[in-house]
Amino acid sequence: MKTIVKRERAIDMPEMPWWHVQLRGAGIRATRKRTLVLETLIAEGRPLTAQQLHTGLLERGSVIGLTTVYRALSSLADAGLAHAFTQGGETTYRLCGPTRHHHLICRICGLVAEQEAEERVDGFRIEEVYGICGGCTAPS
Repeated sequence: MKTIVKRERAIDMPEMPWWHVQLRGAGIRATRKRTLVLETLIAEGRPLTAQQLHTGLLERGSVIGLTTVYRALSSLADAGLAHAFTQGGETTYRLCGPTRHHHLICRICGLVAEQEAEERVDGFRIEEVYGICGGCTAPS
């Protein structure tokens, strides 16, 4: 909590959330709808399609259009807060960490893990690596 002194009186100001700072740095306003979409991505923790996210928001009583969800996801991806993946022929979105990384994606369950990225590997910049996670290869 920051304390700002204004004309001889102190006003306590809450710290801005990290994602609000990142949006501002990308020149994107942290609107109520963008915040709602971002908070849903944070809560879910797994990649979601825009339709899945929209359906979940409607089920929780939020009034938001599917086009607004798509636009919010696009803004979040532009700001580097979310990453778009193609899984099973559909675009899914996932919240991403702030450090440079690449994504390890399980072909079976869709789990996405982040791994710190090397700048270049044999001239290639790695973005996504598909494989099978330990949970899907472990005997049951």
